[in-house]
Amino acid sequence: MNELVSLAQPGVLSNPTTHAEFLTFTLKDQWLNMDQINEALSQLPGIEKSIRQKDTSAGLSVTIGFSSNSWPILFPDIPKPSELHDFPALADGSRLFPSTSGDIFLMVKSERKDLNFQVAKYAARALGDVAELTEDIQGFKYLDNRDMIDFVDGTENPLDEERAEAVLVQEGSDNVVGGSYLTVQRYIDRHQDWDALPTEQQEQVVGRTKMDDIELSDDEKPAWAHNEKSKVEVNGEEIKMYRQNRPYGNAIEHGTMFVGFAASSSVVETSLTQMITADENGDYDKLLDYVEAKTGTNYFVPSQRFIDERFDD
Repeated sequence: MNELVSLAQPGVLSNPTTHAEFLTFTLKDQWLNMDQINEALSQLPGIEKSIRQKDTSAGLSVTIGFSSNSWPILFPDIPKPSELHDFPALADGSRLFPSTSGDIFLMVKSERKDLNFQVAKYAARALGDVAELTEDIQGFKYLDNRDMIDFVDGTENPLDEERAEAVLVQEGSDNVVGGSYLTVQRYIDRHQDWDALPTEQQEQVVGRTKMDDIELSDDEKPAWAHNEKSKVEVNGEEIKMYRQNRPYGNAIEHGTMFVGFAASSSVVETSLTQMITADENGDYDKLLDYVEAKTGTNYFVPSQRFIDERFDD
């Protein structure tokens, strides 16, 4: 497992930082010259290294992922990872998880917002001739790792070796081993409706206590609690993903960037399907009554070795 960990892009396994910037690029033309594309992408490792040196204590990392649409364009001679496909739009009743465009995704993490911004600025410039920056979301740590509905986020994330097992592809070709499947969604909070709920009802919706972040007992927790509906189990064993979620926004509009890494794309998709789809009792994740998904994209985040071999000059 240690050898596998050494293959991964560092930002995939490291803890979320105080500040994060999430950049979504869409390729401008699928018939772009490959030399032009490679030249643009090859600038990214140098940008990361140069800005990281400005403050080595800030823990700067840049994680890069590619969509099902962009993979055959960017890597025409390399088979696409077997589970890489477009995010499947999901709907049930009034609830919707849209599928939106995105070809190249950058997650910039550090303890300094200014360094993240510099990476974003120079990355947008480097890719400007081949891709359009369609979304740039600046996330941040809120209080003691709470989301904007004031509950702690990421409590059940796997740690250490369990995290690597949950996140990294362990079998297959050299092009996929050490990589990870990534799903990204941006949610907006319906904060006025949420704030109108009594704390006890909020706790039932989330499935944890608000102040102390303790999971409700089976007797207390309803079937439609968020942490119950989002849990993925196979033969009675919970299958983990690693969420690097971050709040974003301001007092007018705010929400959460869902950033879910897993060794199989089916883990996140199963979780989202369980959340949005009402079961035979009519139960779905009631948190979806108070948040709205605005985007949905899938990516494959290849190993650092993959990135170095193709783009690091």
